[in-house]
Amino acid sequence: MTSPINCLSILVIPLLVTSLLYQVSARQKVDEAFLRSVCQKVKDPDFCFSTLKADPRTFAGASLAVVSIAIVIDTIQVAVDQIPGLFRDLSDRVDRIRMENCQRDFNDGLLTLRNAYAASASKNYAQSTSLIIDTINKIGACDNSYKIPPVRKSPIADATTNVLKKCDIAVAAIVTISA
Repeated sequence: MTSPINCLSILVIPLLVTSLLYQVSARQKVDEAFLRSVCQKVKDPDFCFSTLKADPRTFAGASLAVVSIAIVIDTIQVAVDQIPGLFRDLSDRVDRIRMENCQRDFNDGLLTLRNAYAASASKNYAQSTSLIIDTINKIGACDNSYKIPPVRKSPIADATTNVLKKCDIAVAAIVTISA
């Protein structure tokens, strides 16, 4: 007959080993060299490096994947907050419809990124990456709507570019951490 201590050790020892291995693998030291290695995977490495280095959360001990998604969430939230004020300056019906669609795309993207954040926090990197790509497609749809006739410059073109570049950073961080 097995004693309660033997049963307990059968359960606890594997958990301790797993925990120790997790601590070693999950705690990638975030320094400038590590940031540069992540940023080499994106289209604009200098923007990536300056974005990550400027955010204090990068060095606060959280997963870089989680931090990079949080950075995108902050950026998209600024754009979402900006959009309602843009409607005052839009008198053309086509421009209003495009901005309404962009508002929906950005709001959907924000919700999707929050889910990506949760997935990344629970180490579900495949789902997190998929959700970020979904956000990229939503924001891209907004951007593309201004490229069809009548072609016009989007009032949120800079915000769109910023969100897309930061999504690229988040995907690179996830790829690096999950490798």
